[in-house]
Amino acid sequence: MPLFLKDKKRGYFKPELIFVILLIFLCLFVFFLRIKHLERLSLWMDEGFYVLAAQQILRHGYPLYPSGHILFKGILYSYLLALAGWLFGPTTLTFRLISVFASVLALPLFYFLARKMVSPVLALLGTFILAFSTWETEYARTAIYFSLLQLIYLACLYFFHLTYLEGRKKYLWPTVILFIVAPHIHQLAMGTFFSFLALFFIFGFRRFFRRDVLWPSVLIAASYLLLQLHELFFWKVGYVYEKEPSGLKEGLSYFFQGFTLAYFREILLSFPRMGLIVFLSFFLYLGLRLGRAYYESKERIFLNRWLFFFINFLLPLIFFGFFRTHLQPRYLFQLHPLLVLLFLVAVQEICRAVLDLFLQPFSIRSRFRGQEALIALFSFALILLLSDQASWRATQRIVNRDYKDRIVTDIITRSGRTEHYDYQGVGTYVRYYLQPEDIVVTMHMVFQYIYGGGKVDYWLWTGGPGTWDAWEKTEEGWKEVYVGARWLNSLEDLKKLISERGQHRLWLVATPSLYKRDHISQEVADYILAQKDRLVFRGRDALSAVYFWPAQGEEPLKAAPAWEAEWLPASLGKIEFEASSSRGAYLHFAKSKAIQLKRNIPWKNELPPGKYILHLALRTRSGEEGRKRSSLEITFRTRKNNLLVFSRTIRSEDLTPDGRWRIFTSRIDWPQAEDLWLSVSFQGEKSIDWDYLDFEPLDPRIESQDFKDDLKGEKSVSD
Repeated sequence: MPLFLKDKKRGYFKPELIFVILLIFLCLFVFFLRIKHLERLSLWMDEGFYVLAAQQILRHGYPLYPSGHILFKGILYSYLLALAGWLFGPTTLTFRLISVFASVLALPLFYFLARKMVSPVLALLGTFILAFSTWETEYARTAIYFSLLQLIYLACLYFFHLTYLEGRKKYLWPTVILFIVAPHIHQLAMGTFFSFLALFFIFGFRRFFRRDVLWPSVLIAASYLLLQLHELFFWKVGYVYEKEPSGLKEGLSYFFQGFTLAYFREILLSFPRMGLIVFLSFFLYLGLRLGRAYYESKERIFLNRWLFFFINFLLPLIFFGFFRTHLQPRYLFQLHPLLVLLFLVAVQEICRAVLDLFLQPFSIRSRFRGQEALIALFSFALILLLSDQASWRATQRIVNRDYKDRIVTDIITRSGRTEHYDYQGVGTYVRYYLQPEDIVVTMHMVFQYIYGGGKVDYWLWTGGPGTWDAWEKTEEGWKEVYVGARWLNSLEDLKKLISERGQHRLWLVATPSLYKRDHISQEVADYILAQKDRLVFRGRDALSAVYFWPAQGEEPLKAAPAWEAEWLPASLGKIEFEASSSRGAYLHFAKSKAIQLKRNIPWKNELPPGKYILHLALRTRSGEEGRKRSSLEITFRTRKNNLLVFSRTIRSEDLTPDGRWRIFTSRIDWPQAEDLWLSVSFQGEKSIDWDYLDFEPLDPRIESQDFKDDLKGEKSVSD
């Protein structure tokens, strides 16, 4: 426990111990909050690259991709993922737990860093802002390096502060080690090197050009330079842009560009109030620095620390202005704690200045009892009022997120990912039915390799340079650089592959790239979407899909029902596979005392209005205790006016105990073409399997019956 918690005169701990206890409880609460539903959704974004690297480390001892290239980027993070996978099993939950632990450990580190600038009340409040920040919650739940990067970034600043600003030389070696190791989590950690520049401005050149500063700075700078040269000349995967440097000029143009203030704008876009206050507070700092009252020793220390954190926040933003990279707010994630800290300090000093201004007419210039408490009270209120992207409700939405839930893009990225993608579903389906001689074509080779049994033959991508420069020319032709799949980049190539497949079955795994014109061209997308008779599986994001071509001469696929239950765009129930079921999969609802419910799932209505017979295929598992009961309720409503279209409850006692599928039919009056809401609810202690839902136009020759009564679906049941 830090020394400032102990009262040296009386020998017992100060009242601040209460804040530390609260901090511990906060960390425990946040940990359990962030692990809730942690493995509900598929791996996505850049998770696949590091999970694949971890899997390859467990197989080869180092991150050797199937293409033969090594992932050097974030290599330490990949090894940590591999270690966790080796100890606890290589699962999505295990890999994402690394980020959860890192994000929770960052909270006490931030508190003790903030305590060097503000009161314990404000430091704890700032920790709460981080704990319930949407940014923090998002990245704490991904198997990407960001949370660990933020932790080690904070640790570098904290130990540098102890070593040089507080003069505690015993922390010198830990500081140097942290600074050298940090970029191997990610190179964004090189921004910590601005701490040395801050030291120069704070103490001047006489203090800077001493042995205890020079040799660490030279050693750290040399390690950073070697890392960047290694990337420039030896990396084949993990870089942002295509690169073939032939000299110093080309090498510099790979890393740098003309200056832009875009990342300053990103701060103001994501944190409009906090960012504006922090940027403007720099002028408040200058005024206090020039003020005579702040030449006292205590105030000078405070101002030195303020400048230290200012430089470590502002200079990386300026550096990013020259750096060549895709403009994404996630590259500022490691600076988020500094933004919160500077926000706390700015609000505190604004309140102090306003209070001094208010008291000046009353000739109250010296400090009086309760002044600090009054400043803390006003600061507390303003911080609560002006903080950005810190919300319990928003945090809950992230933790409970399901497929098709909208994602605010300034939290994750501005590259168009507005919802979570389901690579797991399509990959698992292919893996289950994959045969050794099958051909696999996909639009995201890494996730298909992870989930699809380690087989990807072709990468379909028609985007040009700048969309995803993942190709290279080999002796065998053009291939992608991750798993070594051949590159298909035109409709003609795709059609040729399909027509010449011969005795090989062919799987085409479409990802959300199918709907992005800079990824897949319109003509290729139109061709794939037209293959409705080849569609065998759809992911829970309602975007990803699997199309299947049997070997030439084999029996074609049978006609499919209108909709498969396993296509339900929500993580409700469990998808299981069985060749006898329609399209080889079904949705399993396991027995549970809790209600499994998902309301208002968007349903795109492609049926013309009219009268139909709706078919539901369901069963219960054989061998389960007969006395137990369960029920599955399925409801359709119109989205526009919430009118009931169809509702039926299937009870387990209506199903055959031998586990055979049973078809339930209901007559419905289907509305005009519009989007619908689908709601599904399951409860009980006996499992129910749901195979499909189908529509059959009602023969007009059949005598009309009371369709209103039939909404509840009790008309007919057949095996």
